[in-house]
Amino acid sequence: MRTLLLAAAAVLGLVVAGAAAAKPDPGAAATEAVLVGFDGKADKAIVAKHGAKLERDFSEIGALAVSIPADQVDGLKKEKGVSYVEPDELRYPLGLSDAELTPSLGNGLYGLVTTQALDVQNAGRSGAGIRACVADTGLAYEHPDIAGRYKGGVDYAANPDDTNPTWAGDVHETHGTHVAGIVLGNRGNGQGIFGAAPAADLYYARVMAYNPVTGKVSGSSSDIMSGVKWLVTQAGCKVVNLSLGGGRPSKTEERFYRDMDNRGALIVAASGNDSATSVSYPAAYSTVLSVGAVDVNGAHASFSNTGTGLDISAPGVLVLSSVPSGTGSESSVAAGGSTYRAFGMEYAGRTSGLSGQLVPSGQGQVDEFPASVRGNIALIQRGTISFADKVTNAQNAGAIAAIVYNNAPGDFTGTLGTTGSWIPAVSVSDSTGAALLSAGGSASVVNAASAWDHYDGTSMATPYVAGIAALVWSVNPALTDEAVEDALKASAKDLGPAGYDTTFGYGLANAKAAVARVGG
Repeated sequence: MRTLLLAAAAVLGLVVAGAAAAKPDPGAAATEAVLVGFDGKADKAIVAKHGAKLERDFSEIGALAVSIPADQVDGLKKEKGVSYVEPDELRYPLGLSDAELTPSLGNGLYGLVTTQALDVQNAGRSGAGIRACVADTGLAYEHPDIAGRYKGGVDYAANPDDTNPTWAGDVHETHGTHVAGIVLGNRGNGQGIFGAAPAADLYYARVMAYNPVTGKVSGSSSDIMSGVKWLVTQAGCKVVNLSLGGGRPSKTEERFYRDMDNRGALIVAASGNDSATSVSYPAAYSTVLSVGAVDVNGAHASFSNTGTGLDISAPGVLVLSSVPSGTGSESSVAAGGSTYRAFGMEYAGRTSGLSGQLVPSGQGQVDEFPASVRGNIALIQRGTISFADKVTNAQNAGAIAAIVYNNAPGDFTGTLGTTGSWIPAVSVSDSTGAALLSAGGSASVVNAASAWDHYDGTSMATPYVAGIAALVWSVNPALTDEAVEDALKASAKDLGPAGYDTTFGYGLANAKAAVARVGG
């Protein structure tokens, strides 16, 4: 299940798309934006004497921000009481390519906090020496959060002799790169995110591909088993992540995963995203560790399958990780002097910043768009009709961008369903929607292309557990897969009814407690 990204910094003062550029007045004097510091109290009369316009008042620190004719700057510097005149420097939004995100409960790396994997890493355990492997769609192994960890792979979705499990530029195959980043994305490279076991080694099998006939990404059981077999028997993987599954059991699969268990490999698989009361296969086999999804508060994710055989839970809602360059989004909304977290809708148009007036447009039905929305930003409530219909209607009404706010508590993500010539469209929480309605006036929308993105799903919860298993194994590589699995279950933070239950399994994976349990 795909979703979209992190709030970027505010982008202010951007030109409204489609607006005519103002022609410069050749007779107008050039001005400069400067900050003026005073020895004592800020003196507005002095700056006014030089024809300066007060822009911002920082009298509490003895400073003023002004715009001043360029030919008056030197004179202002010489005024008694003025200690300095300096440029009012521009600052730019720092995206994930500029700095590595610090995990917190308020961003998409919250899972490293709630599972206490971050505590384990900070104590010196990062999965070094453990081969934590993935079988999935194609991989962007050149990604800055993957490149240092990738050691080799195979492509069973193509043929067994192909040792290049690349995503090959197919926008339908971003899933595997996201999963791999959660397991072991690089830490300390100055960019993006990092994973649960950032020092582990990645071997990779491409076992699923996009089928243009069905319009779906899939892989046969035999391809998946072949990839897992290569990872375990040829690459020497101790833990293999399977963020995949289906509804029907297979005797051959069951035998196969029992054999992998006998060979000492821990297979970790997703419980499924069908809101069903039974666990998907292969996760449902007794020799596979099955994983369900929870959110930042430890609440059960509504899409996550439950039922007998569910083993453990991990973060799977609005999880930030790596994706092939240009396929992700970094989004934000700025209004009323504040910047708000937003998530770019899948397939929506890109922009590094569009500015316009916020125009409330109901739930986005055709007759709810005022004429004033043309050339401006439509503010739409979620509900009644699809996201695609809302954005189509906004686009037809002349809006340059659309903001869809939730009709229930919290953030959410959405898709427009298909590629096309969409205007930029982002989603925000209900509380952000209320703040935007209250602020009114102008706003800026960012939906920039990125190499990182937020996804939802048990597919995102599973690699957290795989990465934590690598952390546990790094304490003692001689541990059996059964010992690692037992440590994960016994140390999990109990959620829901006391003890094991079919909604959360043994509870939320806890890296710190699991590592301590094996002597780390």
